[in-house]
Amino acid sequence: MQARSAKGWMAIVLPLMTSLFLLLGIMALPFVRTGWAAELAGHWYWQTETEAEAGADWHVFDFPHTPPVDSADDKVWLKTVLPDELPHDASLLIQGRDQSFEIWLDDECLYRYGELEPAFMSYGQRWHIVNIPATAGGKELRIHAYSATAHSLGYFGKIWLDSDVDQVLRIFRQDVPYLMNIPLAGFMLVMILIYSTSPAAPKRLYKSFIAFMTVFLVWMICATNSKQYMLDAPVFWRFLMQMAEYLLPLLANLVIFQVVDRSYKRIVRGTVMIYVLLLLGAVLAELAGFNGMSRGQAVFYAILPLLEGLALYAIWSSAHQGNLYARAVSVPLVFMAGAGTIDGLSLYGHWFVTEGYVLPYTTLSLCVFVVFIVRNQIMRERNLMSRNTGLQQEVSQAIEKANMDNLTKCYNRNKLETVLTEEIFRHQKEEEPFSLIMLDIDYFKKVNDTYGHEVGDEILSGFAQVIRNNIKKKDLFVRWGGEEFLILFQHCTGEETMHIAERLRNKVETTQILDKIAITCSIGVASWHGGDDSATQLLKRVDDALYMAKRTGRNRVCREPRSNMHWFKNLYGDEETE
Repeated sequence: MQARSAKGWMAIVLPLMTSLFLLLGIMALPFVRTGWAAELAGHWYWQTETEAEAGADWHVFDFPHTPPVDSADDKVWLKTVLPDELPHDASLLIQGRDQSFEIWLDDECLYRYGELEPAFMSYGQRWHIVNIPATAGGKELRIHAYSATAHSLGYFGKIWLDSDVDQVLRIFRQDVPYLMNIPLAGFMLVMILIYSTSPAAPKRLYKSFIAFMTVFLVWMICATNSKQYMLDAPVFWRFLMQMAEYLLPLLANLVIFQVVDRSYKRIVRGTVMIYVLLLLGAVLAELAGFNGMSRGQAVFYAILPLLEGLALYAIWSSAHQGNLYARAVSVPLVFMAGAGTIDGLSLYGHWFVTEGYVLPYTTLSLCVFVVFIVRNQIMRERNLMSRNTGLQQEVSQAIEKANMDNLTKCYNRNKLETVLTEEIFRHQKEEEPFSLIMLDIDYFKKVNDTYGHEVGDEILSGFAQVIRNNIKKKDLFVRWGGEEFLILFQHCTGEETMHIAERLRNKVETTQILDKIAITCSIGVASWHGGDDSATQLLKRVDDALYMAKRTGRNRVCREPRSNMHWFKNLYGDEETE
């Protein structure tokens, strides 16, 4: 058992560790420098629009951080000096968020994006490749930017100076972490979708997790640079990405709400409601033209660590009480909440500068939770299958018992009616596809009167055992009533059944069922006659054949006539038979 457990853990841990080292390698790709590359990180200066018009002095600032403009300002000038030596086919790679801008080389405007004035839903998020003249080395580069939000004004992150080809390659290298994690997240989403169709699946938990994974996938697609090649709609992508950013912690806490203990659900419900109110406020402010999605991020990233700390408290408290689901979900929560906070400090607060988002690298932590819930469901399905198998066996036994005669262990009339109906349905138009024999113990009433009912019961039980030992298991053996028994033989003609009946009669006659008591039996034989026949007529014919065997001396076998039954009538009298 320990060896199996170790192999099971290795099957999970090895792929996870391999993926982790692969992702660490991927994280380093954007920082690999190929060929000639330069980051414009020299001396940078800034001044407001008012200062520029007044001809005031420029202020030094720590690029690529945001220039320290006043919250009332919506335009800013930035400047630096290009290197004396430029690469072949030189260009600038610039990332812009929620701002329009112009790029000037000395007194010449090289590039313009937007109108440097307010726009509905701002200007979105977009990268720009700006071609630089070969003679621009050593010249002054200025950027004139407009933004409705102070935290975005003048912030472009790192600006790269390189050849056109290398700039395009840099764009795709920065997308590698997203392009590696999107399939992984998609695989987990498909897996959960498949398992969610099972009756054993925890539906609410799966629905919440499916919603979270869907939004997470949308967010990662919005975070890529290559999406611009598919659809150059920066406002749409920026709005969709911001919606996903607001929804991710909301949906994550809905997942947490499903797994924490009841006593901690109130805490998690409160965090969900705060996220909902914040999202509604941001959307309404955006639609009203106040740039609410971007402005709301100040509140969003400020309360994110606090709310996720409360959720983590609820999870750890539940896990401490033995909640395994809470223990499994704590892993992705710690990683994703931490990564979200880092992204907020970097890309919103501009405390430090990163090449991209950290959040995609936490995709691997979700595997812990997915593996756990899938494993638990498989175990639950196995338990349900075992339980269903046990219930089916109990039901089968109950049905069998309801169709069984307790004394002789033969089937009763209920079983015969079912099987006979099925046989007639299958062979309705065939001639002699199956046959019946009816057996009656001779002079059984005298045995009961002479020896008592207890001995009579032993005779019935012993007689049934003798017959059962001499027929096949597939042959239906039924106690018809009293001392009468009936057997249905499938795929037997009347002639074949006569031979079987004679063998059974001889076996009963030569077997000592009880000491000093000789037992014989009379047998009637009848077969199915095709489309014009019926169950009632068949049972009537086999009963008449038995009556003839008893009427003509007992301890014999009689078969139904091949034509009409009128010739039986001469044998019948008014005398009662046993």
